[in-house]
This record gives sequence, C-alpha cells and structure tokens, in this order.
Amino acid sequence: MRKLLLILLAPLLMGGVGFAAGRLLFPREASASQKASAATQREAMLYKMPLGRFTIQVLQPDRILYVQIEMDVLIAGATNFERLGDAEGRARLRDATISAASDLAETMLWVTPGQEDGLDQQALADQIALKVHNSYPSVRSAQIDSFVTHATPRRN
Repeated sequence: MRKLLLILLAPLLMGGVGFAAGRLLFPREASASQKASAATQREAMLYKMPLGRFTIQVLQPDRILYVQIEMDVLIAGATNFERLGDAEGRARLRDATISAASDLAETMLWVTPGQEDGLDQQALADQIALKVHNSYPSVRSAQIDSFVTHATPRRN
C-alpha cells in the first residue's frame, strides 16, 4: 500500500515542484506599458559622440589667440545617435559645432592676456551646445575634453 501511495504521490509532487520552478526560472512576457517605458528610457539616454579636435582663431587688437578644443557632444536617443553617427551626419554636426564655437570666439575679445586658462570651460561648452541645439535638437549637452590656448603678437 505504501508503494502504491508513493507511486501516485511522487509524480504529483514533482509536477508541482516543476511548475513552481518554471515560474521562477522563465520570466513572463513584458506588458505593453513595460515595453513602452523601456523604449522611452532608451530614447531618454544620452549618447556621447566625440567630435575631435579643432582650432579657433580669435583676433584681438594686439594679438591673435588660438584656442584648440577637443570636444564631445551628448545626443539624446539611440535613433538620433544612429542617424548622426554615420560619416555625413558626424561631419555636419562637427561643422555646426565649429561654426557655433567661431561665433562665440568673436565675443571673446574681452579676454585679457593671462585669463585664457581661467575661462569656465563648462559654461563655454554649454553655450556651444545651446547654439548647436538650434540646428540639431537632439544635442543636449557638450563637454570639453581638452582646452589649450596659444597667443601670438598681431602684426599689422
């Protein structure tokens, strides 16, 4: 009798254990709202795109200031990053960034000798990103990796 009871209860017991283990080991399908929130989070992420190094010439009354900047921009969304990540998109973004930095260089006439190294680099990067954001709305921020200045006397 015990053997018969053991033979009948063992498969029922193992079936219950297998069912419980299956629920723990295999995750359920994500609901539509969970999938939408995951897609929203993916689009809200910022992706760093290095633009490389470029030099800007700032003409001042008595000297010429060369500012060499190595810069990265932060782009919102994976689709925007992929769209701008090809060679043509990156070149256009780099050109827009250089144009914005050149426009800002015209306002740097007030920088007196010796103050170049004391410039607020993050504020400069934010101003550049704001100007680029007008043409490329997916650009959220920028960061300057390297900032080097060199001044030469101006010859008339």
